[in-house]
Amino acid sequence: MTSKPINRTAIVLAAGSGQRLNLGMNKAWLKISGKELAIWSLIWLERTHLFNRYVLVVHENEIEEAKKIVKKSLNFDIDVIKGGSTRHGSETEALKYLSSAINSEKCEFVLIHDGARPLATPDLIKDIVSAAEEHGGALPYLPTAKLISATSHLKDLIRVQTPQVFRAKETLDAYLQAEADNFIGSDTAMCLEKYVPELKIKAVFGTSQNLKVTYPDDILLAESMLNQILKIN
Repeated sequence: MTSKPINRTAIVLAAGSGQRLNLGMNKAWLKISGKELAIWSLIWLERTHLFNRYVLVVHENEIEEAKKIVKKSLNFDIDVIKGGSTRHGSETEALKYLSSAINSEKCEFVLIHDGARPLATPDLIKDIVSAAEEHGGALPYLPTAKLISATSHLKDLIRVQTPQVFRAKETLDAYLQAEADNFIGSDTAMCLEKYVPELKIKAVFGTSQNLKVTYPDDILLAESMLNQILKIN
């Protein structure tokens, strides 16, 4: 007997402004190695062959241009939808857009990823998805430093990355409750921890390669690393 296939949806957030790059444009459409940042995120997700649906969340004024870029650059179907005024708002919009599929179990797990992280390659994505399906949720992390607490004990600090993957129904319910409470989380995990504390979230060791393009120096670094990856693949 074969097991029932798991329905997974990948959500890429690309509705930001990129103000810290001082480019006068949304950094999701900044080109490195010949393609836009958000397009690279979608390329790696598709190469895992794990997802049966893709949602790209963009600024309302960029929907038509985003559709043109997607059509020109990719050969698989992507739903392009408008985001919110914050990252949390964009996540909410995407989950509400998927609500009928989630409630009918046509979407059992959701992956949420930053369009400004063009280097989350298939191996990392597969590891996170596998951990999420075992535990209920998963995210990548890197250790950063140690902090001396008020009681003089050393505490490990970690830096959380994306993509983050969670069971879809709990994620939708958490965001609907957050909307009712006017709660805004800094990332998906924060909202799940607040509203679904019983959900186990597995931290998977990430990679420094999976950087988020935030500042001008990140552009050259990301392009250099991406070119190295493309030589190997």
